Amino acid sequence: MTMDLSEKTEKVQLEGIIEGDKVIITDKKGIEEFHHTSFIGTIEIDNKGQEILTLNPIEVLLLFERNRILLWESNDKNKLLYDFENILTYFTQFDERLWHKYIIYSDLRKRGYIVRTGYGDGIDFRVYKRGADFEKDSAKFLIFPVFEGNPIELRDLDKMSRVAMSSRKDLIVATVDRLSKPIYYSVKKFQILNKEDNNDDLDNVR
Repeated sequence: MTMDLSEKTEKVQLEGIIEGDKVIITDKKGIEEFHHTSFIGTIEIDNKGQEILTLNPIEVLLLFERNRILLWESNDKNKLLYDFENILTYFTQFDERLWHKYIIYSDLRKRGYIVRTGYGDGIDFRVYKRGADFEKDSAKFLIFPVFEGNPIELRDLDKMSRVAMSSRKDLIVATVDRLSKPIYYSVKKFQILNKEDNNDDLDNVR
């Protein structure tokens, strides 16, 4: 997974509405630029039958890093105008691992990959090949983040491996080191060996 393609810097800022652990964009220009051009957010229909763009916290952080979005505390322009640190603190109340997940997400985006929300249960991201249409094509990679202080259970790795194999995708275990640098490990095949297994040659296990 090596790629050195930076995304273009956007300058126009658009206002968003905070709704709990997500942000809503109603501006049609924002929907076009964020979703159709940058592959960010999910298009939904509101109770008035209008298209809106829903952003999860990680996507909001990316737009803050690009200086593309404006958000106010309690959606009140007389209150605090959030900056990156403010909005990170706000959303961390919903996910204490948000910052480390964002490091992985941001790194993958900077490498030129399209990154979408995963399946849950540990699979946080789906990653598409360059040039893919995420609305039509299938993801190539499933990203399973593992963080310091939260050791991975073998049964969880086995479960994720089976999910990846059944969906014909490559499982990638991603972690963040002490220097906040993401590291990726490809899991091609995973087997749990028991004491009764006659093959005790671990050099053959990948």
